[in-house]
Amino acid sequence: MRPYVVALALLWGVPFVLVVVLHLTLPRHNSGDQCAGIGFGCVPTPADSVLLVGLLAAPVLYVAGVVSCVVIAVRRRRRDH
Repeated sequence: MRPYVVALALLWGVPFVLVVVLHLTLPRHNSGDQCAGIGFGCVPTPADSVLLVGLLAAPVLYVAGVVSCVVIAVRRRRRDH
């Protein structure tokens, strides 16, 4: 059970905590005269950028977590036989 917990903590837990902490601590406004948002020369704020990157990484991390659990299960099954 421990390898599964370690794998999922590294692939799902750590990125989740990192996104939440960074979203809460990074500025919610852009420096200078840049407007906040997407499009028309505007850029997302640092806090919103972290959420965007987290949303883009979530499907990849989900698949990586499932694949890692499958690999752990296969290796354990082969070792036990």
